[in-house]
Amino acid sequence: MNNKLIDKTPINRIYRQPRSQSGAVLVVALLMLLVLTTLGVATINSTNINLQLVQSQQRQQETEQVAENAINYLLSDIDYFANNSAYLDGNGDFTLSFPADVSNGMTVAVNSLQCLLQATPSGCSLVEGSSAPCHPDYYWEANVSVTDSTSGASSTFVEGFKFRYLAGYCPI
Repeated sequence: MNNKLIDKTPINRIYRQPRSQSGAVLVVALLMLLVLTTLGVATINSTNINLQLVQSQQRQQETEQVAENAINYLLSDIDYFANNSAYLDGNGDFTLSFPADVSNGMTVAVNSLQCLLQATPSGCSLVEGSSAPCHPDYYWEANVSVTDSTSGASSTFVEGFKFRYLAGYCPI
């Protein structure tokens, strides 16, 4: 064998064993773990808050859609206007129960449905037998409130509309 190829360095010199460990690596690793855990918890909390905001906004939009559906339901039947007094309770409040497909499980209340004005269009007469008979224009206002009992979201819509009908159907 060739003696020049063998290294005579003692093994304990190559692999030195530390005499004392201070634990700095462990402390740094634990601090990093704490920081990462805190960031993770903060991210989850932020996501939960955002989810609650989106759900609240969706319920609010649903109440607005139900309020619009209720007003459209009112507009779909002239009887609510022509026989308005038949739908008034003892206090003079308009009462109507809406079908489930309109209310969508929410509480719908018609706060008011009232005729504001009866106007005769220009160029015609309401006198029978006149040469230019016509029907008056009625200006109505509907005020509808919707409340979702689950989330507490609520919306109130006030909408005005005009239609032409026979004379005498505006209980002002």
